[in-house]
Amino acid sequence: MRRQLHATPFLSLAVFLLLLMHGAGGCLAAAHRRALDEGMWGGVRPSATAVLRELPRKGQGATQAYTVAEAEEGKRDWVPIRIAVSTEDLTDPSKHCTKEKEKKPDFKGQESECTKTDILTPEMTKTLVGEILPVAVKLHAERLLVQRAKSPLVVPSFEAGHEVCQYFTVPEAHHKAGVKDADMVLYVASR
Repeated sequence: MRRQLHATPFLSLAVFLLLLMHGAGGCLAAAHRRALDEGMWGGVRPSATAVLRELPRKGQGATQAYTVAEAEEGKRDWVPIRIAVSTEDLTDPSKHCTKEKEKKPDFKGQESECTKTDILTPEMTKTLVGEILPVAVKLHAERLLVQRAKSPLVVPSFEAGHEVCQYFTVPEAHHKAGVKDADMVLYVASR
């Protein structure tokens, strides 16, 4: 008997991922080594020249759907961000729900009981990795500009002070050799 997929779990997962990408800025490893340490910037961020086509809104004309940002002199080498995605926690059954009522980590340092809607099925993983994440990465890569580092991106250790970040699996190679051809790494997990 074939089980039909319902859109509700996928929608919840998609919304969770978009919120995660939007709100977990401190968990994302950025190419500029000082990006995780706001204090080192002294409150000043470099600006970029970019024309950004915003998502259309109902009742808005095309002339209102563009945003222009002006770069400082000498800072015109900004390019689209390269986002690497690590799905290690999706392949480790000890990190996500596989059946109801089992206890799994909750990204708050606790374990909580899994419900039916928390279960990550192979179909959901396939949809997430094969469809949702590529679209989300493309959407952000088209809109975010960075000044690329010349060396691989070395991800710092996420310790107790990083709250949620410390609970993601970061491959040791990301800490030592770094991630080639990436300006940011998104670590994906499921509850």
